Amino acid sequence: MEYRGEKPIKNRTQYIQERAVQITFFICAAVSIVAVFSIFFSLFAEGYPFISNWFLNGFGMHWLPHAGQYGPTPLIINTLYAGVGCTIVAAIIGVPTAIYLAEFADNRLRNIIKPCLEILTGFPSVIIGVVAVFTLTPALFAGNLRGTGMFAVWIVVGIMSLPTVATISEDAIKAVPRELKEASLGLGATRWQTMTRVIIPAAMSGILAAIILGMGSAVGETMAAFFVAGVVGIPGVTLNPFQSTALIPVAILRESASDAGVGGNMAPYFALGFILFFIVGALNLAIRRLSKESLAASTKKG
Repeated sequence: MEYRGEKPIKNRTQYIQERAVQITFFICAAVSIVAVFSIFFSLFAEGYPFISNWFLNGFGMHWLPHAGQYGPTPLIINTLYAGVGCTIVAAIIGVPTAIYLAEFADNRLRNIIKPCLEILTGFPSVIIGVVAVFTLTPALFAGNLRGTGMFAVWIVVGIMSLPTVATISEDAIKAVPRELKEASLGLGATRWQTMTRVIIPAAMSGILAAIILGMGSAVGETMAAFFVAGVVGIPGVTLNPFQSTALIPVAILRESASDAGVGGNMAPYFALGFILFFIVGALNLAIRRLSKESLAASTKKG
């Protein structure tokens, strides 16, 4: 490499290598964009007859495919209801876990708890669902192995969302500048006061983003919910946590499989997939909006 003044002049080989690396990285990034839009347009194209009908004639209050009724309203409400409950369970356990790991746990305990969370992240959801059927549901439904309902979904899927909430919340807490903590302690605040009045408020945007992201993963969970949610063919909205309920992922898995076996119409299930895609996308946009508002507030304070 030659130098003229302060700016280095790259030879042609180095330039080609750098451009090749940049193009490779760009292609890798573009693949994710292409995949997302391909899924979006595929779901929309296949489910368009039902999507257009729902938007023009109402979403209907009954989901009974075998009776020819495809109103998605109960599925949407029950899915959001399940997502909120799972998120509350994950937040109640995950946020305190993140606080403990970030501020109170020593290295020995941290090296035990963190691998356990990572194992839970990669554990097959179908195994968790099977275990829940034989352990959790008998305890909740008086020994009935077939007992299913929203409450079981909250616990099982909430535990599955726990690693997401705990890990991201821990990162947000650790990202708080150490100077804030030291200044609070230096002014005479206790460790608990510093945590509750300084660190957690400063990390709140990251914690909320973790909770919303956990809700996004909970809403789309299929196999674990399949075992504990119950039957799909219900006439309407179910808010009783101890009653069998209908969720979008479970409906797609169970009902579409039976319809596909007899050559049935798959359009309503593609339409449900489009709605689920839209819900998860909206949650991700909420995370981005929350992060931008937090950054703007931090900049303004600074």
